[in-house]
Amino acid sequence: MNVIIHIDEIFLKGSNQPVFYGHLKNNLEYLLPKIKVKRIESGLWIENIVLEQIKQLALIPGFANFAIALKTSHATEDIKKAIDELVQLSSRPQRMDPLNQSVRDSSTPFHSAQNDKRTFRISAERSFKKFPIPSTEIEKEIGEYVRVKYNWKVSLKNPDLNIHINVGKDSAYIFGNTHNAVGGLPTSSCGKVLVLLSGGLDSPVAAYKMMTRGAQAHLVHFQNQTSVTEEVSAKIFDLAKVLARYQPEIKLFIVPFAAIQKEVIMKIPAEYRMIVTRRIFNKIAEKIAQEYKYLALVSGNSLGQVASQTLENMSVISKSSEMLQLSPLIGTNKKDIIEAARTIGTFDISIRPYEDCCSLFVAKHPQIKAKLENVLRFEANMDSSLIDSAKADLFTIIAK
Repeated sequence: MNVIIHIDEIFLKGSNQPVFYGHLKNNLEYLLPKIKVKRIESGLWIENIVLEQIKQLALIPGFANFAIALKTSHATEDIKKAIDELVQLSSRPQRMDPLNQSVRDSSTPFHSAQNDKRTFRISAERSFKKFPIPSTEIEKEIGEYVRVKYNWKVSLKNPDLNIHINVGKDSAYIFGNTHNAVGGLPTSSCGKVLVLLSGGLDSPVAAYKMMTRGAQAHLVHFQNQTSVTEEVSAKIFDLAKVLARYQPEIKLFIVPFAAIQKEVIMKIPAEYRMIVTRRIFNKIAEKIAQEYKYLALVSGNSLGQVASQTLENMSVISKSSEMLQLSPLIGTNKKDIIEAARTIGTFDISIRPYEDCCSLFVAKHPQIKAKLENVLRFEANMDSSLIDSAKADLFTIIAK
């Protein structure tokens, strides 16, 4: 099966478009084994893709939409034959709606006896502007062919089948209704970031959001060593594996946190433990980021969602690091985060039972308006060498 994909934001990159196209092409070829990708005038042409890869394709960042497509010569008769084949393909029930968007899914074949109410339109475009026949003439001739042969009615506003004809320099590309993709920019086109990955719903979605903005996202997880089991470890590894469907290879840093957990419990008042713990996360993540040249730290913060995510507390937490800190979910409500987690495939993993480091420090009455001077006074009692020790003891896994 062949697919044509069309870009959106890459179009705005001017003379830098080849760089972004290169990242997108490399990502697709790595993530979808055995396909072949070629740049054409109107986007990218993909050969040898199978139906099982379509959902993954739609969620790989960097392009606007896609459609099953056929390639043929410029000859009118060849275009007509390709359209006949497209009609046959379009008569089959479609199962290509990974983003939960409106896609026609009729189990009634286009060639059935109930065909008389089918509607269509022809949308012709000349990517190769020197092609001698105007787009309007192509639409008229091919439209009349389809109308007579299939007894369909023309509908320019909401047709059952929108038949696209894109004339390139060497070939014509024929495709039907398009299906929306996630959009954005290709991962790895805008630098590297380090995402603080918990066992919950938010941080995997935050990582994916950064991927859609062109960032290469890698992960750091602080391991609650009081409840380390194979099931707990598998949960974090499985989240990394799911995210690796959308970006070639993800590095996962696992930081042992037992010694620091004990220190926090012994020396920090209960209502401040969560805030201090989040600050320590940042300090360790900053050291990892500096060593591996990440440009920003990313969290799953959503304003007001929990006590540590008030403006006052986030301000105090952010001052633990001088690095750029990003929170792509900051204005997103929980319902939308859950929907995104279901779409990318992390929801069922995130809801598995698991106590992360933060869960140990949830106080009955947590501080919601922390003051930096108080936090610094509490932290002065802690053994600061534990931060370097934790960073030195981390281990790394590559998810593919």
